[in-house]
Amino acid sequence: MQLYLLVLIASLVAVLALESAKPLRPLAPGAPWRWLNNLLLAALATAVTLLTPLLFWALAGLLSVQRGAPFGLLHWLEMPAWLAWPVTFLVLDALGYAVHRISHVVPWLWRLHAVHHTDPEMDATTTHRHHPLENGVTALISLAVLLPLGAPPLAVLAYSLFALVVTTLAHANLSFGPRLTRALGWLLVTPDFHRNHHRSAQRWTDSNYGIVLPWFDRLLGTATAVEPVEQQRQMELGLAHSRSARDQRLDQLLLAPLQSRQSIAPTAVRAR
Repeated sequence: MQLYLLVLIASLVAVLALESAKPLRPLAPGAPWRWLNNLLLAALATAVTLLTPLLFWALAGLLSVQRGAPFGLLHWLEMPAWLAWPVTFLVLDALGYAVHRISHVVPWLWRLHAVHHTDPEMDATTTHRHHPLENGVTALISLAVLLPLGAPPLAVLAYSLFALVVTTLAHANLSFGPRLTRALGWLLVTPDFHRNHHRSAQRWTDSNYGIVLPWFDRLLGTATAVEPVEQQRQMELGLAHSRSARDQRLDQLLLAPLQSRQSIAPTAVRAR
């Protein structure tokens, strides 16, 4: 838990420093106020997230003790660690992609996930701007997959820490530039790639769902091309609604899933 918090804070501070030194987009009015509310919401959501590894370790240990042997598919297959680790990484990232994509389709999940998308800008503080209930749902789904998989706990921790760094960078108010974006873009989700996902137009919001790897977007046809840097500076981010300063307050972010304007997922609307 302490290591997770340390990496979370260190990555957040480092990326905020990089953004301050060379931001891609100019700071919008009231940025410090928005940052404060984002960070307060992030603190609540992170508290829920931290319960996941604790529950995973406890349940995995309990199941192993009851059965008298390690529990889970990877153990039954006697998969060596050198293979179990990358399998765990791929399963976790595929799970993240799937849950993220489903959250744009299922109305009640969209009510929760829309809180992340109503940020009218995108920077390091957006990374953990999630409704605590969304993190709780994600934690339960993750446990339902990780326990029968029998994922090595240290591999789960390693992926979680790596994902923290990558997702914080992916939300940064930065551009890696065309060359570096092309080079890294086949291996990792970059801010230039992920920024399309935070655009207000629905055709972009329903794309680029990847968490760490862009592979699932490319394989499943949900990837959209990186826009030129000048276009990225002018993009309208966020959603068409919930753009006022009042909407960015912590109390309003927590109550947002109850509002009717967020009741229908964007993909569901398109399908009608």
